[in-house]
Amino acid sequence: MKNERAIIIKNPRFIKIRNELRALLKLWVWDEINSAETQKEKSKLDLMESLSICCCLHCGNRNKDMIYRPDMKQWLCVECNSEFVYFAKLRKELQMDVGTLSQFFHRLEGEEGVGLEKLPRSGSKCGGSSYPLSKEILSQMGVKPVVQKQFLELCQHYGGYCDCEILFNAAPRFINE
Repeated sequence: MKNERAIIIKNPRFIKIRNELRALLKLWVWDEINSAETQKEKSKLDLMESLSICCCLHCGNRNKDMIYRPDMKQWLCVECNSEFVYFAKLRKELQMDVGTLSQFFHRLEGEEGVGLEKLPRSGSKCGGSSYPLSKEILSQMGVKPVVQKQFLELCQHYGGYCDCEILFNAAPRFINE
């Protein structure tokens, strides 16, 4: 990635110093936030701290090596960065085009899926975390099991932990990309 910067410390003494400095900075930020007079000042300080190298914006960890992601304009720990790279690659390699995705989401939302159009009267029929409705619809559409597994893994990464959440959390991410 262009201009990506990794700060990796191997010496245990330097790791301890780094972690203690980050802890001191966090305490200072808390003091400044508590003494700030307006909510705008407090929000600005909190945002500055969360975008700094002191903590991973994704997981919030403060004791790990960090990588700067210019495409995201933020620092991530090495583990979260690896996760983002993995899922970006998985998304790029997913063998489902926009038409197939739209058809799937439409069918999952409809009567053969969760049944959201009748929600005020009868409630939804979510299949839970094993995705039975999604798997059935994907199979009927002729999507190969290996592609189904990749797709459902991506859905989970996007917050789709069940059939309903695929529609509410994952579908917007797939459609807007």
